[in-house]
Amino acid sequence: MKIVCIKENLKKGLSIVGRVVGTGNPLQVLNNILIKTEAGRIRLSSTNLEIGINTWVGGKVDQEGALTVPARIISEYINNLPTEKVTLENKETTLVVEAENYHTSIKGLSAEDFPLIPQVEEEWQAKIDGLELRNALTETAWAASTNETQPEISGLFMAFEENTLRIAATDRYRLAERTAVLKEGVKSKKEVIIPFRTISELYKILGTSDGLVEIYFSETQVLFKFDETELISRLIDGQYPDYQQIIPKEYKTTAEINKEELLHALKATSLFAPDTNNINIEVKSNNLTVTASSASAGENTTQIPAVVIGPDNNAIFNFRYLLDCLQALKEQNVVLKMISDSSPALIVPKDRTNYLYIVMPIKT
Repeated sequence: MKIVCIKENLKKGLSIVGRVVGTGNPLQVLNNILIKTEAGRIRLSSTNLEIGINTWVGGKVDQEGALTVPARIISEYINNLPTEKVTLENKETTLVVEAENYHTSIKGLSAEDFPLIPQVEEEWQAKIDGLELRNALTETAWAASTNETQPEISGLFMAFEENTLRIAATDRYRLAERTAVLKEGVKSKKEVIIPFRTISELYKILGTSDGLVEIYFSETQVLFKFDETELISRLIDGQYPDYQQIIPKEYKTTAEINKEELLHALKATSLFAPDTNNINIEVKSNNLTVTASSASAGENTTQIPAVVIGPDNNAIFNFRYLLDCLQALKEQNVVLKMISDSSPALIVPKDRTNYLYIVMPIKT
């Protein structure tokens, strides 16, 4: 193998595939990135056996071939080169890097040792704008459970229905749901659970890309394709909770609040709930009051204006659950809907119908 690349193109490609590579893996080749030529193109690949990433970078291929090299060394070395062009050539299992006055040899492993990244048949598919998908993940992913003993809720639920993608995440104490419009309608409905780690890596890569994202499924795998990159992952096998049945249809009290004012109130009041994270929210008349107290820190009461419809209401919440939602929304105003101190509360952005957040109050 002998190739010539523009440094910035190679740097970007290494950054993309390097995301899933760990360090100190007992299977040494999993610490490596595969560099391979394919029909005059250069493919970079990495995998942790659950997620695989392929990305193609432009360059001149003088000689076909393949080699794996340690991800950390090759990435950091290329990042530090001051030159515009880089030549890569393998001599058996050593990668020789030439860049003007820089002459380096990096010990690698044979490409034959690199695990096979599964291929997903491109039959069932969906297409979505990359920015729309990233925005939907911004508003939902953080609500997924971190408890690996409940794998069915440790990922994100995706339901493809006609022209719509519905994404949901829950840890059984809260639920975030967002719908997004597909670029093309799907031929048949499909519901899957995608691991959180996969969603996290997809989100990071989408931050560097624009344009259309194509999504393909096999029985056990999902493939996301965008720009010159592919992300392949296993799916979680299990039944996602039928969460729609727990979403209340009616609420007693509705309060419209300025999001930034509520954020400031929650952050200030949270200082006085160091042990429990619990704060009390009371809605009455034309304001919303946030209070908390503790024997060690003292107490705080913050009152902010609100447009209230319905009777007075109050409940105790984990303030972190409220902050997560508010920090993910871009709208200036949000609407809080309540039933009682023991029923789910709802937060939605004002004048937008494609998002909802359900949070359970704390019972004391």
